[in-house]
Amino acid sequence: MFGMSRKGYDRSTSIFSPEGRIFAAEYAKKAVEQGATSIGIRCEDGVVLLAEKKVMPLQEPDSVEKISEIDEHIGVATSGFMADARALIQEARVKAQSYWLTYEESIPAEALADHICDLKAQFTQGGGARPYGVAMIIGSVDDNGSPQLFVTDPVGTYWGFFAAVIGRGNTEAGEYLKEHYDEKLSITKSTNLALNALKAATQSDLTVDNLEIAHVTISTSKFRKLSTDEITKLLKQNPEADK
Repeated sequence: MFGMSRKGYDRSTSIFSPEGRIFAAEYAKKAVEQGATSIGIRCEDGVVLLAEKKVMPLQEPDSVEKISEIDEHIGVATSGFMADARALIQEARVKAQSYWLTYEESIPAEALADHICDLKAQFTQGGGARPYGVAMIIGSVDDNGSPQLFVTDPVGTYWGFFAAVIGRGNTEAGEYLKEHYDEKLSITKSTNLALNALKAATQSDLTVDNLEIAHVTISTSKFRKLSTDEITKLLKQNPEADK
């Protein structure tokens, strides 16, 4: 099915193929590519996190959480296996608390990304376990007042971004952001940019039930999820996103 080059080499993350590939790690990345789209944007006055939620018929929309608070100044948006995401979110929260107890300051976004990626990498270096099938966008305003945005992939690599997309809409939404992103945009305009980027990547109508949005502003250094009323208002003011 996968060709002779994969025979036996996709059974463990500790085995390289003759071409130097780790197929189990590549499969974990495929899991993320099939997940709902999440977007992060670093802007002049903070960070925007936006996530698409897949809500089944008769399911309570508020029970589906794609954006989570880690500490009062930092949050994450995820794509991939949600069970894996919950485990890593719990690990991230514990790390943020222990960092505060040790250094008496809030954990920087890069330190959190580094810790999460160290954990992810451990599951690509031995047998008996599979990689985490989840990617994360980490957004924060650090203690120095600087907005930060990092992306972690399933195999333990992270990068800093001005704007980032993970999930199935990565290509279309990423192209939209490349064309329209400006680091001088306000947090309100960046939120509209994220909505339009998501609209470019999905065939579904954007509604308050299938969206989750959070801000971390420089003025407050606080993570805050937008309410359903605020999201409804944004959609009404943004006819492109509401089509």
